[in-house]
Amino acid sequence: MRVKFIFVHVLLFALIASGCTNNTTSLNNSGNSGETTNPNGQQGKTDDSTEKPDQNDQSLLDYFLPDGSKAQFKGEGNEFAALDIDFAHPYENYVIVHENNGGALIRRIYKIDKDQITKMEEIPVDLHEDFPSQQEIEAMEPLGVYLKKPFEIGTTFDSWEIVETDVTVDTPYQKFEHAFVIEEKGDDFVNRKYFVEGFGEVKRESIMKTVDDEEDYVVTSTLESVTKPE
Repeated sequence: MRVKFIFVHVLLFALIASGCTNNTTSLNNSGNSGETTNPNGQQGKTDDSTEKPDQNDQSLLDYFLPDGSKAQFKGEGNEFAALDIDFAHPYENYVIVHENNGGALIRRIYKIDKDQITKMEEIPVDLHEDFPSQQEIEAMEPLGVYLKKPFEIGTTFDSWEIVETDVTVDTPYQKFEHAFVIEEKGDDFVNRKYFVEGFGEVKRESIMKTVDDEEDYVVTSTLESVTKPE
């Protein structure tokens, strides 16, 4: 039972939805063409702004990449930690994310409200499966809260809590300032997600506590590259 927690963000549905591979995800209606920003190229940079943004005044839509964007995450600690993620905004106040971890293609649908983001769906899908209609999404039973304001230490939602703010996060893509961290804890595991305004998740971290004084088992997915439409 303990193993499922450490892999909660990378192994979900990994043994189902056969036919997915490590190839770059290509979806008919998520839009992937455009400018690629690579951390090893000239466009990679450090977000070294000295002024801390007021995240509570920002639209929660700013915690996803723009419509048609793609993000790749470097994985460490497990073969399913490397992620290829597509972002689509097909309807007002809804974001559809397709995440390929090499074992499965997972579709997640989010509803954007003023003070929280609600997860409406999380299922494995085929590569060329069409988006559900807005009417179909509105009829879905919400699965839970993905993110909630205020972005202050102590804010809780579902099994998560904001535990740090104004954090610096180093990623292969760039160094981010003013991130905040949400955390989910159990008796023998800790899951963390790092959020930055304008990007959303830039790092995921799962830590499994071990026995007999062995080192903790750590799995991370960290932002490596971003492609945005022209």
